[in-house]
Amino acid sequence: MKISVCTTNYNCAHALDRHLKSVFEQLEPFDFEYIVVDNRSRDMSWKILHEWATTHPNMTLLSKRCTMGEGREIAFHHSSANHIMILDTDVVYSNLLRRLTTTYFERFADLSVQSIYCGIFPRQQWIRAGGRRSLNTNEDVDLWMRVLKLGRMRWYPVPVGENLKEASAWGKADYMSGRYSKNERVLRLIRREWDLFKTRKVQRTDIQALMTANMIDLALASSLNLWPQHRIPQSFVEHAVEFVHDLKKTLATESQRD
Repeated sequence: MKISVCTTNYNCAHALDRHLKSVFEQLEPFDFEYIVVDNRSRDMSWKILHEWATTHPNMTLLSKRCTMGEGREIAFHHSSANHIMILDTDVVYSNLLRRLTTTYFERFADLSVQSIYCGIFPRQQWIRAGGRRSLNTNEDVDLWMRVLKLGRMRWYPVPVGENLKEASAWGKADYMSGRYSKNERVLRLIRREWDLFKTRKVQRTDIQALMTANMIDLALASSLNLWPQHRIPQSFVEHAVEFVHDLKKTLATESQRD
């Protein structure tokens, strides 16, 4: 087995069928397995995933209530390939995924490489870095920084697909996604704060500078972009004010929706 796709899903039925079709089409030339941990979705996700799993022998479907980081680590422990590929179930992938994968194995297979919406990690580097921790926020950056300490992390800031998440819920605002119920939005906002506390060293790091210093060019696009990020340095007071504002906004929005 050459590639183990490890991912998680929660209430992404609106994107799942298109996502799966794109991944299986673009990775068709490769020997790969697709392992997804569904976080007890409340929409039609399980039905869609189950139908795909019954007709694709290289797909493994698991169900567990978990964070994104924990789910990806569970998927990893059910994987078998020498390289781990991290994808998102709300992204529809273009032929850039196939081209990225081909170029990666031709030129960079001994490195961990993160593009926008796809990361590929040698299995042993994943293990040496300690894998994913139980986080929803910063779960990706948390691992990147540990792989970087091994001297093996590189970035390629080119999107290899289209993210179908609503723009108002990108980055730190994920808790506002329409996929979540009233209570879930509040709980996810509070969980965001806990994750930010757990990864506070990351928050104090100039990640953009590290990415720029460790950027590679796979020559798949006409130009490279700055990495999209929403990490603005804040004092404790500034962050506390932002949290109170976000909480009030969430409660007010929910009151209107209810």
